[in-house]
Amino acid sequence: MSHYTLHTVKHPKRRMSTLAAVCVLAAGAILATTTMRAQESATLIMRSGDRIAGELVDLGGVGFTIRVNGAERRVPPSDVAVIDFNGAPPSPEAQAKINAGAQFVMLRNGQTIDGHLFDIGGTSPLRMTIDTPSGRRDLASNEIAQVYMAGTVQSQAAAAQPGLAAPGAPGAGRTITVPANQQWTATGINVRQGWNLQLTSSGEIQFSPDGADRAAPAGNGINKRNPSSPLPEALAGALIGRIGNGQAFGVGNLTTLRVPANGPLFLGINDDNVADNAGNFQVSIVVPRR
Repeated sequence: MSHYTLHTVKHPKRRMSTLAAVCVLAAGAILATTTMRAQESATLIMRSGDRIAGELVDLGGVGFTIRVNGAERRVPPSDVAVIDFNGAPPSPEAQAKINAGAQFVMLRNGQTIDGHLFDIGGTSPLRMTIDTPSGRRDLASNEIAQVYMAGTVQSQAAAAQPGLAAPGAPGAGRTITVPANQQWTATGINVRQGWNLQLTSSGEIQFSPDGADRAAPAGNGINKRNPSSPLPEALAGALIGRIGNGQAFGVGNLTTLRVPANGPLFLGINDDNVADNAGNFQVSIVVPRR
């Protein structure tokens, strides 16, 4: 019987290929981790009046971590007055709390929640944990307009910053983002009956899950109306408004809006179910000088 000896031949090229594949996988894992840490766009408004804009990543023992132009910065919580997610000015209710030095959260729908920031976690949207008088509560960062840290902004320049200016200042111009998936958005402007607001509106939204129904501020272009919407006589998806908790009225693509009542101005979407909407309108508002 013949005997054969099996010799193992090593292939350097194959080993190199395997090593290269491992390196690619490792690089991909690092990239995935970095991508997972990419978080919510925010601006930290400091007590000094300075502003740091970037991607808010975390809150830990080293303070806030915010990524600015790809580089991570650490900011002590004691230096921060406001975490600003959308640049909207405060409502009159929020302004009173600011003046009183309260710690609270202002939501994008205009509601305020008393409490202080306890922790930040999750990915985009971030999970913001708030210590409230009734216990801890988790909020998504895309629900929040600002988190007020009970810090006084010292510089006079900060008075002109979004979210800190007095609402409804005569002659002031502001641009408000009106999300399509939110029924009402607080503008932070306290208006007077008879004022003529100067408006410039733009953007496009979709107001159906499949994206087939789209609208500009004036509404959809197919004469579609919804009897269950806040303003049934207006086109579906149109930009609408209300004063306080009053009746809805049409805004659309008006360039001049005569204010029907006194109170805080809200802007919204003329749709009965906004949860499945996407996109937003941008509305610039100039308050008349008196």
